[in-house]
Amino acid sequence: MDKQQHFELLRDSAVKVKELQEQLQHIRNREAELKARRGKVLEELRVARDVRVNALEELTAARDLRVQRMTAAIDDNVPKAQIARELGMDRTNLYKLLNDFEPDTQ
Repeated sequence: MDKQQHFELLRDSAVKVKELQEQLQHIRNREAELKARRGKVLEELRVARDVRVNALEELTAARDLRVQRMTAAIDDNVPKAQIARELGMDRTNLYKLLNDFEPDTQ
């Protein structure tokens, strides 16, 4: 092998190394983009979960308040049928709801 052939092989190797370095840099850039996007998505997910938890807490509080008001009305001798009618619910559902919230006496 003469000198020119060695130089040709060296140039080919240099080109190949440069191509691989460019590919690696492209992969690194893509990885950085994906990590940034992942962080944003995780933050959005955390916020959505917080909103859902807050909504569930508000719903639970509203249900508890409704039951407290129903039991207070019952304690004041307001007929259950009238309470159910005012709430727009079936009387059977009212009884079930009240049974679900009764403390266990066992």
